[in-house]
Amino acid sequence: MPFLAHAAVHTVHKRAGVLALLAGAGGEGPVPRAGDQEKGHTRVGAEVFGLLHLLGDDDPEVRRRAVRVMRRAGAEALPAAVRELAVTYATDPIPAVRAEALIVLTRIDPDPQARTRRLRDALADPVAAVRAVAALALLERESAPYPADLVAVLADAGGGRELAVNRIEFFPGIGDTDSRVAAVLAHDADATAAVARAWIAQGDVEGRGSRRANELSAHWRDRENDTLVLLAAALLHTATPWDLSEVLVAVIRWAPDTPHRDTTLGDNLIPHALADTTTAELALGLLGDARLLIAVPDPEPRPLVALATRTHNVDHQRLALRHPHASPDELLTTLTPHSARTLLPDLKDLLRRHPTVTLLRRFGDWGIRDTELLALLAHNARGNPGELTTAATVTAARLGADPAPALDLLARSLEGDWQCLEEAGRLGPTAAPLLPLVEGFLAADYDWTRLDAAEAHWRITGDRSTAVPVLTDLAETLPLPALETLLAIGPPYPTYLRPHLLHWATTDRRVLPNDDIFAPPTELPPDTRLRSAATRMLA
Repeated sequence: MPFLAHAAVHTVHKRAGVLALLAGAGGEGPVPRAGDQEKGHTRVGAEVFGLLHLLGDDDPEVRRRAVRVMRRAGAEALPAAVRELAVTYATDPIPAVRAEALIVLTRIDPDPQARTRRLRDALADPVAAVRAVAALALLERESAPYPADLVAVLADAGGGRELAVNRIEFFPGIGDTDSRVAAVLAHDADATAAVARAWIAQGDVEGRGSRRANELSAHWRDRENDTLVLLAAALLHTATPWDLSEVLVAVIRWAPDTPHRDTTLGDNLIPHALADTTTAELALGLLGDARLLIAVPDPEPRPLVALATRTHNVDHQRLALRHPHASPDELLTTLTPHSARTLLPDLKDLLRRHPTVTLLRRFGDWGIRDTELLALLAHNARGNPGELTTAATVTAARLGADPAPALDLLARSLEGDWQCLEEAGRLGPTAAPLLPLVEGFLAADYDWTRLDAAEAHWRITGDRSTAVPVLTDLAETLPLPALETLLAIGPPYPTYLRPHLLHWATTDRRVLPNDDIFAPPTELPPDTRLRSAATRMLA
């Protein structure tokens, strides 16, 4: 640390970089060797006296980094650091330096009354960045719902480029401004919406307004439509491909859960879809906006699947199934037996071109008896052992073929692999000879194994007495699949679950995140499904 401090004072080049090293010394947060962290902070603090004059350096970036180093001021240097920082805050001509000086003063000034008075006075400062960080610091002291005057200052002053000072810079001991705003607003939905609306209107600098719009629905239920309205406005301000990608991903995240009737979002998506942005095409499909078929000359297969899934229109379904590169598993899960029979020629053609496990299983669910279909299933069952072969063999048995091959295949698989439990359950009572193998998984260590074993046991035996206790036990660790399986079994439900069901059905905060990047984009968010399942069970 003395070497770095000496270099910061005497170097000609890269002085700001050296100060950044000093500001970051020791790191932040819980670390394996917390003593080393504290030691690093103490050693930096010992050098603060010799660095105070850099608060007046000609280079504003040097002054900014020097402000950050003052965060480490120890007891001996603290009075001088507070005094010099107060001068910097009062006189520096650069908004970013003044704003960060106020942040650090708020952290290190030992006088609580002075801290509060300084922050309150800063709410009327002519510099927007200063007003914004003052409002943020005061909001961090409050409980939600937040005072409207502070939210208004943050919304008005925080959306411009003046506050874009900490977005991608590591600020040890302080935290970047964007993360601090997100942490505060996570407790107040209306404040989040107000800030998002104002910052997007101010140009959505660095995507900070659209991130608040996304966070509105990430934390709170029933705000998806508000989020999409805000994101529609944000699409007009996407300055970089990264900004556009963030907004489009947010639209895709919340569109499936929203009966969005306003065409503004679709209007603003179409130019990006025409610019060959597949993500924008997918967003149009998820909104159920049929202009996808008119505005885009040759839509990609996933947007077509999304459109058909959302509209349930048979013509849209045919388009999705007939695409040369179709992989419409998400659409297949929404087809009823009636619609599947209507689309049977296209479904059989898809089975020839691109067989998938989901398609094979759905034929069994639909219960379609068709000679040509049975021949196609037999063809797929003759392939190499694997999921596809197993699914084809089991589906054939479900549709009337000899069950012996399916039972033999599953018996061999279940001797050491739990992943065929779902297929065993699909056979229902026909799988009774496999019951001893299924029961062996009911006490497995892995939660998902026990869940699949419980469901398979119920589907094979029709007896709820074994499955329900296992599923009840799993309701806290795997609430969504456990509840959906209990719903399939039917009432009565264990009274033990009632407090959990009440919470999951009525809370206004999201219980399950919507952040699974592997989940099909057409699928409803997990929390929406959890609330629906809990509500139905209570009813």
